[in-house]
Amino acid sequence: MLKPTIRSGVIALVAFLLAACSGGSRVELEVKARADGQPAAEAQVAVDGQRLGVTDSQGVFTKVIHRPAGTEVALVVTKEQPGHRIEPWKTSFVVRLPRNLAEAKYTFDADLRDARFVSLVVTDNGAPVADATVKVNDREVGKTDARGELIYEYKGTPKAGLALTVSKTGYSTWRKTGEIEPGSRLEAALTRRTLVNVTALTEQYGLASGVAGVAVTIDDRSVGQTDERGVFTFSHDGVPGKKVRLALSAPGYVPAEWKTVVTLEGQVGIDRYFAPTTPRQIRVGVHRVSGNTLGADLRDVAAQTETAISEQLFKYPVFREVPRAELEAEVKRAKLGIDRITTKGWQDTPLRKTVDMIVVGSVAKDDKGFVIETKLYTANGRLVLSQVTRARDAGGIAGAAREMAANVMERFPFEGTVVAVEGGSYRVNIGKPYRISRGTELILTAATRGEAGKTTGYRETGRLKVKRSEDAGALAEAEDVKKGEGVKVGDRVVRRVYREGEEERGRSHVRLSAKGGLAPDVAPLPRVNIYLNNEWVGSTGNDGKAEVPLRLGKSYALLLYRHGYQAVNEKIKVEKSGDSREFVLAVNNASFRVDSDPSSAAVFVDGDQLGKTPILEGKPVGLGFHTVKLAVGEDYRDWEEVVEFDKKVEDRTGDRKIALHKDYLKLGERAAQKGDINGAIQAYGSTDPKHPDYSEAHHRLAQLYLDEKNDYDAAIREFESVLSLPQNQQLTSKRFAVAFTNLGHAYYEKGNTLIEKDREAAARLFAKAIQNLQTAKQNTRFFPSAHYDAALHNTYFYLALSYHKLYLVTRKDTIAHNANLAWREYFDFFPKSLEGDPAFVQSREAAQKYWAQIKDQS
Repeated sequence: MLKPTIRSGVIALVAFLLAACSGGSRVELEVKARADGQPAAEAQVAVDGQRLGVTDSQGVFTKVIHRPAGTEVALVVTKEQPGHRIEPWKTSFVVRLPRNLAEAKYTFDADLRDARFVSLVVTDNGAPVADATVKVNDREVGKTDARGELIYEYKGTPKAGLALTVSKTGYSTWRKTGEIEPGSRLEAALTRRTLVNVTALTEQYGLASGVAGVAVTIDDRSVGQTDERGVFTFSHDGVPGKKVRLALSAPGYVPAEWKTVVTLEGQVGIDRYFAPTTPRQIRVGVHRVSGNTLGADLRDVAAQTETAISEQLFKYPVFREVPRAELEAEVKRAKLGIDRITTKGWQDTPLRKTVDMIVVGSVAKDDKGFVIETKLYTANGRLVLSQVTRARDAGGIAGAAREMAANVMERFPFEGTVVAVEGGSYRVNIGKPYRISRGTELILTAATRGEAGKTTGYRETGRLKVKRSEDAGALAEAEDVKKGEGVKVGDRVVRRVYREGEEERGRSHVRLSAKGGLAPDVAPLPRVNIYLNNEWVGSTGNDGKAEVPLRLGKSYALLLYRHGYQAVNEKIKVEKSGDSREFVLAVNNASFRVDSDPSSAAVFVDGDQLGKTPILEGKPVGLGFHTVKLAVGEDYRDWEEVVEFDKKVEDRTGDRKIALHKDYLKLGERAAQKGDINGAIQAYGSTDPKHPDYSEAHHRLAQLYLDEKNDYDAAIREFESVLSLPQNQQLTSKRFAVAFTNLGHAYYEKGNTLIEKDREAAARLFAKAIQNLQTAKQNTRFFPSAHYDAALHNTYFYLALSYHKLYLVTRKDTIAHNANLAWREYFDFFPKSLEGDPAFVQSREAAQKYWAQIKDQS
């Protein structure tokens, strides 16, 4: 006989099966709805288009329905909420023939995609403004349509809320920061604004740089001065079309005063070039000297040559050495290879702030000893001087370097400026230190100006001849000035280097053609340096050809040299002008073997793909320094280094295989964009000191602790870990100069929390804040350009605040005086671009109150 419990179970099952056979199977639905990770209450649940009900406060909905086995059921979950656009969640399932009660239950997790939105209407006196750029938290999200409208959708909101900016050329910028209610309709009322962007520049050897401290006046009223970048921005709100007198004052430059009339309408740009009355030293870095003979180990010789060149060249005061470690760090950060430096230059990269010229060297070995070539490149990639010297052995390298440095001084095309007119003569600002002496000829050039005074080039207008030279400059007279031209203050002069037999050689030439490779696979070879009797006379062009002036019937020792190829040494004599000679330079190739972890990484050398790892059979790569990059994608960062190929086989396999690092910066950014601050902290914190992104990752980590977590101890710890690295502490890696600002900010915030609890500890922390902020203040020129104005503001703001709070703790008169000066500097250097920004307006209003307090005490 069946037991009662078994009997009741059987009865229930029989009833269940009877129901399935008659009206359909019993389907117990359970829906768990969530939006943004939180339970979604009041969400509508529909089955096969019929609404069944809504979820409860926990986002859960349950209901029993009946459907025949094998029927497909469509399930939809929707939710409406003002200010939100929530996508319906949909799925379908097939009803199974149940074998027991448990199989009749169907549970679904409905994750609703919730996007908030705000509507933005941009107007000018009530009229819609189309094509206005809208940014949220410094990221462009779109432009307004013809009705002046834009609808912005977003997920979560940062702790500080949304920072909205609306901008359009010819209008003032509209800003709003803080919590914004989803569904809000915001009106951004723009007003007409004229922006005058003044840029004061100076140019030397093809590199333009900003002139700081140039005073700007409008209608005889001082409005400010140019910053470290040589930039000053003046804004005018009101009826456009007003004309004003704009004047620039630049003591120590030519011209010292410059004036113009400006019409205040739209966006006005004024670029004005100034020449220094005293030329600054030429910043030179010796970048690389490498071996150029296959099978010969020349590393020690190359290193010795590099040291000797530096020791000899920088004995001359016209040059200033850029330390190799600093130069190498900046070149690596800018990801510049030798090929880029020697063709396109670095004037459009951050490296232009560090170096004006770069010396690249090459050493080859032959049966007579060593051939040493040195080349000097300007920031635009132009080769201004190349030369060869010889050393019989390693002991002769110092003498060869001494000869090289002396030749540079004798042949370098030094540039100067006409700074004054004295009677019928002209004062130029280069003299004896530049090897200028009586009889030296100077090529006179005048700037060609484009719109707004921007220099677009120089044209030769004549020649000057020096009649007296001094240490501070020289006095010259006009030797040959072209018709219609004159000599003006501010004109540029270039020392003319005269070569023996130049006039006769200029009337006759030989056409040289250089090809490179291994026969029969040879091709025209550009950038081959041509030397006659060890004197550089030019280089081959892109077609591998060059016209070389020479004296007919004279024998010359011809040397064709390009690193990565075997040099050509021959005696030549040309009897007829225009004769052609062709030469082939055999390539010096190394075999490159490479593997990586993980494997299947794409391998690039100077931008050309060689294949994917592992490359075990070897690929040919020319001798010298090349930029090698490995990229595997996914969550790994690219590996990129400048590698010297100086032996037959460059083997990066086995124990020397290249390990690719996880891209924790990308992982951290991805988490932060999703609002997952803890995930971002975990990603950035995963980098160890050996990771190439350690400094950047831990700087971002510290910023999250400071801004998002208010964990000042952790922020201080991480900022200090970044600044403890030698390259950051000594500002070799200049991009982390702003870390001193952030560390000072963190010390200030920590001290602020202790004012009531431990005044002595608070005073120590404020003192540390001041120390770091003073360091930042002295290095503002290295702040990242993308956030320059905000970083500059924060440096002066927290420096003044730290002095202010230190005074309140200590009540020392000297500190009150320092606080007063700090507040004054804060207002003097307040960036124009931040005026009207709500976040910074609030800081400025607070600063005015603080300054009023301290003025009475100092």
